[in-house]
Amino acid sequence: MSTRTKGGKRRWAWAAGCGVVATALVVALLSGPKRLPPGPSAPRAGQSIDLQKLDANSALNDAATLLDPTPLFLPTKHNSAQKDVAPLEPGGTFQSYRIPPKLNFAETGPEFRLPPPVDAPARPTDALAADAPGVLLLGLGRAEPPGVVLPARGAFVEIVAAGTGQQALPRQRLAQVQALAAAARPPAGRTWQPMEFLAAVDAAGLVGPLVLTARSGVEEVDAYFQNYLVRTLRVGERLAPGFYRIGIGP
Repeated sequence: MSTRTKGGKRRWAWAAGCGVVATALVVALLSGPKRLPPGPSAPRAGQSIDLQKLDANSALNDAATLLDPTPLFLPTKHNSAQKDVAPLEPGGTFQSYRIPPKLNFAETGPEFRLPPPVDAPARPTDALAADAPGVLLLGLGRAEPPGVVLPARGAFVEIVAAGTGQQALPRQRLAQVQALAAAARPPAGRTWQPMEFLAAVDAAGLVGPLVLTARSGVEEVDAYFQNYLVRTLRVGERLAPGFYRIGIGP
């Protein structure tokens, strides 16, 4: 192959390479991001300019305030009043004092007023016994009033409503029941405790027998008062319909 032919092939190769590079640049430029058209800009807030009338000496006053060499801890016209204080004459320091001076003494020598001497106890227990309060409540409430002899009674009866605890009988009827209960004669010779019965009353009288809820400790006394309430006191005829608690004590 001749030299001329080889040189022509090289020139065509360079030309083809340059064409490829140019084509790539054109494609890159055409395929780049498209710029959007600028939109309408937001309106800016209007800035107001305030005009202030300045005094002719305002700049000088500000400069004097900033460059004031006076120490802040010293009194000035802003934190204290400037008063002219006249110095006192010699010997007149306490002339305006509220208490007059006392320049003399009534007594020539001091006196010590001590309490009288006390004998020291021989034993420690004697010191404790000296401060003992004594017999507490000595004589308080010790009186001998004449004793009142209470009348003898057989029993004491109290009738209250089972739901409210209020008295079931008016005062006059209750006095009659108490007088009849005082004449009761339970079996003697044995001590008995207070007892309680539960009674149910309707329009016709007692509903069933009395229920013994608290015993006296003596069966004869329990049976006696259970019969006494029904036959002698007749509680079924005296009470209104309802439930009642009947207490009996000695």
